[in-house]
Amino acid sequence: MQPIEVRGLTNLFAGVAVVDDLSLTIAAGEVFALGPNVRGRPEPWRPNHGDRQRPRVKLKRSGIGLQGPGDWSDKADSAHGRQSVGETPAGRGLYDGFEGYRDPTEDEVLALLETCPIILDTNVLLDIYGFEEPARVLALDVLDSIRSRLWVPHQVMREFWRNRHSVIAGISSPVQPIDAVRGELLAIVNSLRPDRERPEEIQSMRETVETQLDELAEAISKARGNPLNIAQILTDTSLDPVLARLEGVLRGRVGRPLGDDEPSLIQAGLKRFAVKIPPGYMDAEDKADQLPEQGTGDYLLWEQTLRYVSELQASSDAFVIVTNDAKEDWRINVANLKKRALGVRPELVAEALDRTGRRLVLLQQSDFYRLMSRIRPGDQAASDSLVEASALGSHDDGLTESEWTEAAYKRLLHELREAGNQVQADIVSIAAQSGGFISRAKIYEYAGYAEDRSLRRFAMPAQRVALSLVESELLSEDAPTPLEAIYEGPGKAVGYRVPREFVKYEAQRDEQPTWVRAAATVAATSPERVWTVNELVSEIRRLGIRDVSVARTPEATLRRDLSLRDGTYFEHVGSGFRLRSDVRGTLPGSDDKPPG
Repeated sequence: MQPIEVRGLTNLFAGVAVVDDLSLTIAAGEVFALGPNVRGRPEPWRPNHGDRQRPRVKLKRSGIGLQGPGDWSDKADSAHGRQSVGETPAGRGLYDGFEGYRDPTEDEVLALLETCPIILDTNVLLDIYGFEEPARVLALDVLDSIRSRLWVPHQVMREFWRNRHSVIAGISSPVQPIDAVRGELLAIVNSLRPDRERPEEIQSMRETVETQLDELAEAISKARGNPLNIAQILTDTSLDPVLARLEGVLRGRVGRPLGDDEPSLIQAGLKRFAVKIPPGYMDAEDKADQLPEQGTGDYLLWEQTLRYVSELQASSDAFVIVTNDAKEDWRINVANLKKRALGVRPELVAEALDRTGRRLVLLQQSDFYRLMSRIRPGDQAASDSLVEASALGSHDDGLTESEWTEAAYKRLLHELREAGNQVQADIVSIAAQSGGFISRAKIYEYAGYAEDRSLRRFAMPAQRVALSLVESELLSEDAPTPLEAIYEGPGKAVGYRVPREFVKYEAQRDEQPTWVRAAATVAATSPERVWTVNELVSEIRRLGIRDVSVARTPEATLRRDLSLRDGTYFEHVGSGFRLRSDVRGTLPGSDDKPPG
């Protein structure tokens, strides 16, 4: 029998060399295994191991061993529960070979949060902008307390800076539900029959409602602290308190760019996506136009994380990724009436174990903050506020399937008006602007209905549109009714309620700056520059200062408004516009006149 000879063997996996230029000889009659067991370890031949010396192959009677600095490959095998050739096989247990299906206990996660590396996803950093001041400060304090074990992949910072402006511009003032409560209570009081209660007692009830709700609103406003100055931090990073804290927290904790490896890794990611290897394939279409990643951002984040963790000293046998991403390329998803995200995908746990010898733990940011509050107890009210705020939603997940999207809300109003139900469309909008409720009396007053007219079936047109949206798959069948009658006992409805999402969408629409104010905000970033209308619109769109999609021709709309308001903020320079010298360094106020 001729000996087996291997010369210059190279093995590529998804474009990456996992075995690089291997040579060996196996004599006749001898049996050898690659590494301490028959599965082998491809990692020693992976490129880019930093300063680690590449192990060399040595022939020996018991098998091909790896010689190199330390015994890191043996530790990795131990982390897998592997056995060396010649050992007596031990019995296997429930999770052996299926480690990815075992969810760690809360006590285990608590212990890990005090010792292991913690990697942050982009949504965790961006969500800080949406927290009220007490929760925002506490979130930054928590991150600062684990700074020495914190790490942020370069891809996360790329996405942070790419999305920061649009996230900040999209923050709306917190909508208090007090106006909705006020409307409902007053509607109940106003529905009382004068022959059962004296008029002065009814008036006293009205005054009590108003006084106590005003006091409650003031207390809530005080508890919320100082809101972020959105217009200010959009144009001057030095005035952004979130960036000021993050700069210290993340100093030295951000990974390096992939450099020359990135193009090949992007192609490797696209190949993985073709066969749905997690993570990231759910973004393949939606983010395909993002350059240079071409939709592979999550995979690049994952690759950078595995490289970083594999090079750490073995201080922990696990690492934690904090993310609000609940898509199926990160978590197990179970489809039922409401799609529910469960534990981490077992393929990710297996890949992490195979490449780093450490277990992956995936935490939602609300769970992260909740558990950190147990590790570092403090202001319980602020902790509860932070956990609740971080659980309300993320810039990665958006609304739950049972909520109305903004597109569905706009479609509702449009179709009501198209069908001749202008009153219902207006009432829905007015109710949303009033905190989510409109009384029966206000409906009659607005619509000019006679007192003897019934509101029976008043909400039916909105219900029909909602059903058509469900059939068109633009709305979940579990979404709340768009116009719900509210009763106080038997009899007539005292008013109508709309979903809470409508309140938010109306508030956002009201807070949008005019075209001229939006253009002035852009021009303030480079006050000496002469801007064309197209350049201003392009920057308004990029920064997310206002929704440009509401205008069929945004450029023509801005040009018209600049002509109508000529001289307010801009001066004509040739065919372009430049910010007037007396308003440079300032931003437009709440009206269309420059401040001061």
